Amino acid sequence: MKYYIDAQALHDGGMTVVKDEHTRPAFILNGRHGLANDGFNLHTIDGTHVGSIRQRTMGMFPRYDLYLSQLRVGSVKKMFGVWHEFVFVSDLNWLIIGNMLANNYHIYHGMKAVTTIAAVGAGTGTTFVIDIKNPRDVPAGILLAAILDRWRQIYEANPLVHHDPARVSYGV
Repeated sequence: MKYYIDAQALHDGGMTVVKDEHTRPAFILNGRHGLANDGFNLHTIDGTHVGSIRQRTMGMFPRYDLYLSQLRVGSVKKMFGVWHEFVFVSDLNWLIIGNMLANNYHIYHGMKAVTTIAAVGAGTGTTFVIDIKNPRDVPAGILLAAILDRWRQIYEANPLVHHDPARVSYGV
């Protein structure tokens, strides 16, 4: 199952419509940005709350709690590796490996692929596609994609970081 998120609309207006592979609206994703209390909420098109991801700690490697149907199902912690960024989702035992600059990630549970996230469309990477294998993983996959893109936007907005124009990550 593929879903598309307009990350620029989410960043600029705090809300976007998540569309399915047939470009039909499937979910509404809204969020709040700031130094503290970052987070996103996911609703069905009829307004039913599906899940959320909320910032729990601040700092260089903030921690986020993932909630589905008002129950905490995991905790997300950002870690940096040598060549790629690593994010671990405890309780779900998911490992996210990817490239923040290219907005390209793979989510694994053990050796099994759960989800892939990739920028599509124009070279700006403002729209990304989430390919989710299991329908029960859709809400968690969308919320994780939103927070990963949020981290990318924070990174790119930092004037103290040198960005490679070829958009290649050297693991820095």
